[in-house]
Amino acid sequence: MEQNKTGRYFKYAVGEIILVVIGILLALQINNWNENKKNTVVEQKYLISMLEDFERNLERSEYVINEIEEILPALINLIDQSSFESPTISVDSLNKAFSTINNMPFYSSTDRVYNNLIGSGDLKIIKNDELKTKLSMYYKILYILNQVQNTHELELVESFQPYILDHMDFQAVYHRRVPDFPLPKPIEKNKILEVLNTREFRNILTLKWTILTDILAQNRSLKKINLEIVDQLTSMTRVP
Repeated sequence: MEQNKTGRYFKYAVGEIILVVIGILLALQINNWNENKKNTVVEQKYLISMLEDFERNLERSEYVINEIEEILPALINLIDQSSFESPTISVDSLNKAFSTINNMPFYSSTDRVYNNLIGSGDLKIIKNDELKTKLSMYYKILYILNQVQNTHELELVESFQPYILDHMDFQAVYHRRVPDFPLPKPIEKNKILEVLNTREFRNILTLKWTILTDILAQNRSLKKINLEIVDQLTSMTRVP
């Protein structure tokens, strides 16, 4: 009888332990389910905001690409004109084409959501590995583009503008002006004819062409991955 009683107590104790373990496992499972549900809601909020950022980035990328594609033909035409004994276009047209030297197309990325994900450690909430890979590619290209843009800014200050000040009439070749504060008409607009056929003139244009084509190539690559990110985010945030 004592042995039977001891056996019953043992079975009861084991049963209690099993029930406790099952209860703990169920509580953990419910807690994990609640956590996953909460993370899914937070993830969707991040994805929707990120889509807004990358739609802005795509618009900016397209704007910069269009601007460069308008500048490059003017530069190429000027290099072509410098090979003639006499230019085939007017002095005003030459100066207007040369004014593109001062244009500095600049891509600026909107990164508020991505920076928040990195800074808060919430990047792990984003479950889609393909999206993470594309984001990584985007920021690698952006890093390279920023280096080229910094070079462009440096050359503008150290090469292009000093060349204009030494050899040209700045009034004649600078066309970004405020309408209500106009400059007087340029006095030496024909200065461009004195340098048009020189090697230095061709070199300064070719330097600008080199930088702009590099920026254009990087922006086209950035636009491609940007478009892929926008398409993926659109599909991930679409309401069923």
